[in-house]
Amino acid sequence: MVSCLVQKDGQEATLLRARVSIGGYYFLLFAAVAFTHPFFPVFLRERGFSYGQVGAVLSVFSLAGAVASIVLGWRSDQARRRRRYILGTMLVGAAGYLLFPYVYAFGVALLLAAVIGACVMSSQAVMMALVVDLFRHRGTAGSFGQLRVFGTIGYLLVLLVLVLWRDTPLLEPSRMFFSVAALLALSALMVLLAPENPEEIEESARLTVNEVLYLLRRRDIVLYILAHFCFVGALMTATANLSLYLQWMGATRSFISLAYMTSALFEMPFMVLMGRLSDRIGRTRVLAIAFIALPVRLLLLTVFRAPVPVLLTQTMHGLTFSIITAVSMAFVADRVEPRLRASGQGLLMAAASLASATMPLVAGLIADGWGLPALYGTLLALSLVGAAIFFSLARQTAPAEARGNLVAPTGGQA
Repeated sequence: MVSCLVQKDGQEATLLRARVSIGGYYFLLFAAVAFTHPFFPVFLRERGFSYGQVGAVLSVFSLAGAVASIVLGWRSDQARRRRRYILGTMLVGAAGYLLFPYVYAFGVALLLAAVIGACVMSSQAVMMALVVDLFRHRGTAGSFGQLRVFGTIGYLLVLLVLVLWRDTPLLEPSRMFFSVAALLALSALMVLLAPENPEEIEESARLTVNEVLYLLRRRDIVLYILAHFCFVGALMTATANLSLYLQWMGATRSFISLAYMTSALFEMPFMVLMGRLSDRIGRTRVLAIAFIALPVRLLLLTVFRAPVPVLLTQTMHGLTFSIITAVSMAFVADRVEPRLRASGQGLLMAAASLASATMPLVAGLIADGWGLPALYGTLLALSLVGAAIFFSLARQTAPAEARGNLVAPTGGQA
């Protein structure tokens, strides 16, 4: 009796340490993103890069992340270790940002963007696998939502400081990139606090690339990756161009900031609530809400022509971004063998990175040729394609979730 209580207390202490470590990782990571997301393109423009060159740098960042997420996920599964890969990639990414104030050549910017993108994006794929390792018996999506929400808090706090502190010296290039590097380095060090307790699987050391590629021959995995690509491409492109859309409507900068803060405020509670809901009623049902809500949100953005109605659509961020972030990783984790866990998350992150790399280029061409309303109409069509793919898959996954029959083992036959 006493030994059971001691063991239970030890498990709770381990999980508490994991929550502090992983929550701190996301808080610091997205605090750094609050600098780079709005102001990195501005920095590149001030260095004399054209709009096309800025788009190329951002695309290379995401493309490198797509490739690295797959490769590093496989290596992490093969080694059955997570922390060393997260720590190493984040420290290299931090070092890369320290060099950016000295970049003036386009080729050097592309090289650094590739290195940083590969490191930062792949670390997140492995981190998601670590979350599944540690919380697979505690409600995967709900636990991930509770941890990932700290990223939103970090992002909001830094953004709030930058908005309220007018003419802040933190946005001077050398100080900005030092701040980003310091935050990434601290996030890497936070990972050292996390326990690492992967399952003992003898076959992991013999995990081959062909067995990882087997996932791409799984109908359920492939269809969901395609649906995820369409969803993320439509949502993130719509969000990235929202400031330009509001500016086109005559909105002030403070109103634009309010629009982004509104989405973040609705993102936080829904990240936790929708994750927990999917643990109770199944991933497919909750994801269905997102795949219905996104076309509705984009339809409203297509027809609205005034800032205030557009601001109201930002309240739907919790039904779109929060669900796809918290539940997608659990949807994939439920369907892959434990030894392929990071590889599955790598494929998911690769799809998101590829969407982030390609869609901004397409969006720029559409906006230049036909205007911003046409861009949102195109994104609506893309979201409908993603919804059609998802609901064709849902006819298979919903009954499987009800039966608890989710994983199709590879059996080493890839």
